[in-house]
Amino acid sequence: MIYSYPGCFFQRPDGKYCVVFSDLNNLAAFGSSFDQALANAVNLLAGYIYNLIMKKERIPEPSDIQTLRPYVGDGYSRAFFQTVNVDVDEYAKYYYNSKTEATVTLPRWLEEYARREQIDISAVIQAYLTERYNKQHTVG
Repeated sequence: MIYSYPGCFFQRPDGKYCVVFSDLNNLAAFGSSFDQALANAVNLLAGYIYNLIMKKERIPEPSDIQTLRPYVGDGYSRAFFQTVNVDVDEYAKYYYNSKTEATVTLPRWLEEYARREQIDISAVIQAYLTERYNKQHTVG
């Protein structure tokens, strides 16, 4: 699902760029260039929303960008708002649902038993760890 939030973009006095999402507890991303700050903001926003979804927490409604006015403090006179769009499903596929390899050390007899019984060790480990994770991260 695609989410869109207004981010307040500005260049700090030290030359770095910053993006602040006031709708999301002033969540902020930084970068040494505008492009880097935007890329970091996209990743941060996607990860933040993904975690809200996983915790079954309410996702705040984005403000209407037309009603927002940037805070203009010392050295921040060129601040502006721009909508940042993220595809949380694509983000999750790439960062959270992609597979990784892990090496497991087993006693030889246990590995032979699993092979003889045609037990998929990887599937067993994944099922066990998923069940344990879900028990520890259940909401309510």
